[in-house]
Amino acid sequence: MAIIRRDLGAGHHFLYNDELMTEPSVDMFSHEFWLFQNKITGEAKGRGTTVFIDHDAQHWVLRHFKRGGLVGKLLSDQYFFLGVERSRPFEEFRLLTKMREHGLRVPVPVGARIHRRGFIYRGDLITQNIPASQDLHHMLTREPLSKDDWYAVGEALAKMHACQIYHHDANIRNIMMDNERNIWLIDFDRCHERRGHHWKKDNLSRLLRSLNKEKGLNTQFYWTQDDWQYCLAGYRSS
Repeated sequence: MAIIRRDLGAGHHFLYNDELMTEPSVDMFSHEFWLFQNKITGEAKGRGTTVFIDHDAQHWVLRHFKRGGLVGKLLSDQYFFLGVERSRPFEEFRLLTKMREHGLRVPVPVGARIHRRGFIYRGDLITQNIPASQDLHHMLTREPLSKDDWYAVGEALAKMHACQIYHHDANIRNIMMDNERNIWLIDFDRCHERRGHHWKKDNLSRLLRSLNKEKGLNTQFYWTQDDWQYCLAGYRSS
């Protein structure tokens, strides 16, 4: 496997895994292209639209980078260009690759693309879909998780922190579980390596806040403070 960077004309720049993507093109990072090919199998609504694609016996997730909050209402999907390697899609691709090398359960990066026009760029990222998985928010609206499940969540977070990876949005929707009860972490936009340890407690607090928030928003949400203690036990064990 080789990670290849390719710079084409008209401001197009690609980064890709040559075992999973043989020849990147602008079309491959277009929602409309896959829709026309009838290869979109589903969508997920969030800050933008994420689409799920079946292509050459592979299952991909295509995400277009969009801003959130008040800035997002003005700039939508536009970012200030500070260099190709400092673009959000390229940074996330590189970070996922490094975490995979450390044995973390995170999505496999397939390809990243940015399109630069002057001082502005737009970007996309393709990853492999995590097979037979659901996010924990969806699961908790239907049934509780076991003590072992919460312990595994804590372990997964501890392994990420042991690699000095800061997750910018460590909420319950960005934690997945597959059919074998393995825990996966997703959505590493604006995430990066950090020195020290002081920030790790804040990462855990972010997850706790999201759990309390969803508990208040959902009529059925199978989570208690006792579950959090099992999560912390798993975290401390690692």
